[in-house]
Amino acid sequence: MMPLALGACFLSLLAPGLAAPTPVDVAPVAKVDLGADEECLASTSTGGDGACFLQGHTQRRTGRGGGRLGVLEEPHWLGWLQKASQRSELLEGTMSYEECHLKDSQCSLESMKGKPTLVYPGGETSCMNGDDYAFAVNPGDSDKLLIYFEGGGACWQAKGNVVLQCTDSMEKGIATTGLGQGFQNKQDMANPFRSYTVVEPIYCSGDAHMGDRVQEWSDKQFPQKGYANANSAVSWAKKNVDATLSNLVISGFSAGALGTMGWSQHLLGMFPHDKASVLVDSYAGIFPDGTEGPILKNWGACSLPIFSESNQGLCSENQLSTKVALEAAMAAYPKVGFGYIQSKVDGSQIWFYKGLAMSNFMMGAADIEGPDFYNKTLALFEEYTLKFPNFVEILLDGDQHCYTESDLFFSATTANSDGEISNGTLLVQWVTDFLQGNASSACQGALQGADPSHGDDYCDKLLTPKVLNLDR
Repeated sequence: MMPLALGACFLSLLAPGLAAPTPVDVAPVAKVDLGADEECLASTSTGGDGACFLQGHTQRRTGRGGGRLGVLEEPHWLGWLQKASQRSELLEGTMSYEECHLKDSQCSLESMKGKPTLVYPGGETSCMNGDDYAFAVNPGDSDKLLIYFEGGGACWQAKGNVVLQCTDSMEKGIATTGLGQGFQNKQDMANPFRSYTVVEPIYCSGDAHMGDRVQEWSDKQFPQKGYANANSAVSWAKKNVDATLSNLVISGFSAGALGTMGWSQHLLGMFPHDKASVLVDSYAGIFPDGTEGPILKNWGACSLPIFSESNQGLCSENQLSTKVALEAAMAAYPKVGFGYIQSKVDGSQIWFYKGLAMSNFMMGAADIEGPDFYNKTLALFEEYTLKFPNFVEILLDGDQHCYTESDLFFSATTANSDGEISNGTLLVQWVTDFLQGNASSACQGALQGADPSHGDDYCDKLLTPKVLNLDR
């Protein structure tokens, strides 16, 4: 089957009639409506089994030109986005950002006097909608650094289909930084990051912080400059924190989790440290077969200095994955702990898995449900567990997407991701132990062999318990 012409169909993947969440307009970038489904279908080949997406509908075609109409459910991640923006709205008046522009000032850590600050670096940085870009700094001790990659969906092109499901503006990015909550709640004595300086690359590029190109889709330009954006934050941090850190933590949530996986090896080498940890929140890196490599290449990631020469070569051949990048980091830094925070059936991860499959015409893969996705996650974690003594994970019951940017960080347990059930391992305690090198893999449920037929509320006997080992 011939692919669609580039930009022929913009895939909103939205349920029909979905309203933009409030109070902040956090809907994805506006889709381009090119007419009825039939018109969109007319731009595709008549052979093979393909798909066309428009206004939330999924048309599946057969070789005879017939088909059936289906609908991909409302994007789970927009629910997360709405809740995050509402939390931000509630904090307005009690906590907000100062602003500083590097063209006018050094914007030094000392000059911020402890106040959270948006730093506008200029240069090649940009949001996807063209907004001037800023990264966020939440000041703390200069010898303790948390580089915290923000999430917010993804925007990509696959086989001529363009999917716009990402935060694209500074307004949306600022609304979901998690300031004053979770990792950045500096009032809660249980927070192990209370004294850290948090440098947060705000996310408004749709490329998991790994893009370096300007896309041209349907005669419109969409800057995907996630690398330049994140690098501006990292470069500022290098100039402003201590030459050798007592504690370095690299983390991120949702799409920022993928950024964490891609950037971790580079950052561990860039910042000398006495102790370091990498903590991935709510994106395991499970993709339909063969889909991640082409997307990374399309984002312009292949020449980025965050990747080794060999991984750049893999990227040019559509073979690079965030898994490969993370494995390189775990192997290169055996005394650094690598941990995952993952819901067993994270609804947003499953939704994006389906969206990636559908945009690549992989309709069979798009039928995945919770137990199958959980099984794929367990298989990935089993592989990490067997290869790397410095890897552990915590699995939480439920479908919650992201923990570290909200105060669920303090209440969620392995038994319940929304914090309503008190038994099980408390997430904040697990993270505290992990940072001290004392964590074990954690899960609530019967120990069984990984198998979709077991459902999604059990624990993998090959993963639990496993003690973090940094003695190599």
